[in-house]
Amino acid sequence: MTADASTPLTAGWRLHAVRVHDAHPMPPDVAAAVPGCVHTDLLAAGLIPDPFLDANELLVQWVADSDWAYLTTFSVPADIALHEHIELCFDGLDTLATITLNGTALGSTENMHRTYRFEIASLLVDGDNELAVSFRSATRHCDALRASEGDWPSASFDRPFNYLRKMACSWGWDWGPWLTTAGIWRPVTLCGWSTDRLVSVRPTARVTQDDRGSIELAIATATGSGGSVIVTLRNPEGGEVATSLHEISGVDATITVDAGVVERWWPHSHGRQPLYELDVALVHAGQMIDHWSRRVGFRTVELDTGPDTNGSAFTFVVNGSPLFARGVNWIPDDVFPSRITPQRYRHRLAQAKAANVDMIRVWGGGIYEDDAFYEACDELGLMVWQDFLFACAAYPEHLLTDEVEAEARDNVTRLMPHPSLVLWNGNNENIWGYFDWGWQERLQGRTWGAGFYFDLLPRVCAELDPGRPFWPGSPYSGSLDVAPNADAHGCAHLWDVWNQIDYARYRDHTPRFASEFGWQAPPSWQTLRASISDEVLAPDSPGMSHHQKATDGDLKLDRGLAAHVGVPDDFDAWWFGTQLMQARAVTTGIEHMRSLRGYCMGTIWWQLNDCWPVTSWAVIDGGGVPKPAWFALREAYRPQLLTLQPRGSALVLFAINDSSHSWTVDGAVRRVLFDGTVLAGMPITLSAESGSLASLELPPALTTPADPSNEVLVAESGGQRTWWWFAPDRASTLVAPNLTARWDRDADLVVATISTDVVARDLTIYPDRLVAGATIDQQLISLLPGESTVVRIEGLGDADPAPLLTGPYCWSAGDLLG
Repeated sequence: MTADASTPLTAGWRLHAVRVHDAHPMPPDVAAAVPGCVHTDLLAAGLIPDPFLDANELLVQWVADSDWAYLTTFSVPADIALHEHIELCFDGLDTLATITLNGTALGSTENMHRTYRFEIASLLVDGDNELAVSFRSATRHCDALRASEGDWPSASFDRPFNYLRKMACSWGWDWGPWLTTAGIWRPVTLCGWSTDRLVSVRPTARVTQDDRGSIELAIATATGSGGSVIVTLRNPEGGEVATSLHEISGVDATITVDAGVVERWWPHSHGRQPLYELDVALVHAGQMIDHWSRRVGFRTVELDTGPDTNGSAFTFVVNGSPLFARGVNWIPDDVFPSRITPQRYRHRLAQAKAANVDMIRVWGGGIYEDDAFYEACDELGLMVWQDFLFACAAYPEHLLTDEVEAEARDNVTRLMPHPSLVLWNGNNENIWGYFDWGWQERLQGRTWGAGFYFDLLPRVCAELDPGRPFWPGSPYSGSLDVAPNADAHGCAHLWDVWNQIDYARYRDHTPRFASEFGWQAPPSWQTLRASISDEVLAPDSPGMSHHQKATDGDLKLDRGLAAHVGVPDDFDAWWFGTQLMQARAVTTGIEHMRSLRGYCMGTIWWQLNDCWPVTSWAVIDGGGVPKPAWFALREAYRPQLLTLQPRGSALVLFAINDSSHSWTVDGAVRRVLFDGTVLAGMPITLSAESGSLASLELPPALTTPADPSNEVLVAESGGQRTWWWFAPDRASTLVAPNLTARWDRDADLVVATISTDVVARDLTIYPDRLVAGATIDQQLISLLPGESTVVRIEGLGDADPAPLLTGPYCWSAGDLLG
């Protein structure tokens, strides 16, 4: 008997075209990367154009309608050949795959979101073994199912992604391309074992009020052949906390480990993230035959949805503390997820944390992300709201139930050890769609997914992950007798603002928790120009239009511009203006909802990231570059926030304290003419305890302007400032500022001290337009006449920074009004 052994099968793969369109002849075989997908292999071989460039997406649609096979040969290493059981282990097959070894079919798959294991010992030969993984077209398959089974509605271009367990947004979305691919998208491994192996280990970490920790381990083995497990727990410094030997019999065992006094895991906004190393060794006849290891954290999490005088709450309670969640929605960071590296996950999530985000919602039209995603969230202190993968569609339960249960069991087991994971959510917008989008008439009593959200998924979660809350959907009010998107109950999606009205109307909403709301803008200049070759650029030029996927998206962008600055004729001004409107939407929506703290207990902006270069609601574009809205998000999510908000006819100053210590505001409020003249003022003192807010209604004599077009209210304390502009930009006397600067260099760092002669609103400098990749530490800066600000710019190399105060590199609201 020997310890288990494995080797990845990554070398020697070839992609073979089984069935393609006559207009797209292919060579017999193409070198393939595993993990990978058909599109990336064809792109690497130069057989398709880059689908991210211009309208090339349309030139590669034939790929999705074709059938493909991945072929390789392998020999069995000696350490694996010694074992009783030899298996092929697939972490991800996308999606309709048939696996054949040496001419014998091992099985077929119909779910991108599951893992698979096939016993192959009896089929192996000495020397080369021929392995083929053939993929049928998912698009043709789903079209055929819709034709034969009937119509189940979907909201994304009415494409039938809902008939198959595959990444929904690969059929295209209102921010994503239609690039439905296939392939071995996660690792494939040759595994050998004897006697027994660990099938799963599920650790439920618990901690008492006096900080004593324990871990209940649910262990499943393959054969139940007896033996023992050795469990070892180490603290964050590597010291051994507990080790114990447990005899087991049968295929299932439950073991409890006493961890003694432990440190609690907290979101980064409220404390540290100590992680404990948990090791489980399966031992038989004195020899370790299998091993499992994960890092775990000790914390409690509850979702308070109790009724109150206003409706019903939706509050995350971590370690007994109710938290205001400062969140963003996450979509797949690439339309081809096999390209996302652990380093890219870490960088993108670090960008979220740097914007003061403490919750990431993994949206239900994408994937259960790679382990590297959740490990980074554990380490960075980012809470994870995890949707099950159902989005914007009715689902035919009779076609999918078995696959959905297998998928749920697979992924709940894989992800439940992570302390960052705080919620399982049943779906995205499907309950809302069923009741409010006309689906019931189309369905005529047929199932639509309710059995998943209200029975199957909560049952699986209760069995496999009893320490973590489940919620049926987003939005959802908590009861099928209450409108699913009600402000006063549960979680809400606020899309009327973007779709129909102005971002100032976010203040009409008083949600208990806003889990989606957003505003569009085009990507950064360098991302835009790397993906769109239009000459001359215009909002409706061919490439720009193709990279705008939202219905009437440009009309909605222009509506937002018209209300505040007018719609510019110049593309550069339009580009900055739309980015500015997105940033202001971030500020307006989040600061309003944070001022409702106690009643509203969370906001999740739509969205953090993009899967390709596109005009979208993301604050970080498809090239990984933060838009101005990212800087607005960083300010709006400050742990300690000063904000001015209307309450009826009054203006109220709020000091919102989501930090872990008390906050005293000691400053002043002034009403100022645009030339800097102070017209009225008063000192302010506010005290807000941790996890609370304080407010002060300002007197009318201070908040009533004589000339709204030429006055502004400024509140400040301890270096933080908040502004209240009495009139829209277009109805004000704002002008383009004359800027001067002192430039100080230190290697690749330029420190700029910038001064203005007039009031400057939302001053924004784009160094990446001068030198691709250059970055700046501040944007959207507002200054009174004669004031200065210091910004830090990196990545300019030897370029002269002086042009950054001119032309297309530097903008303010006043520049849009000339």
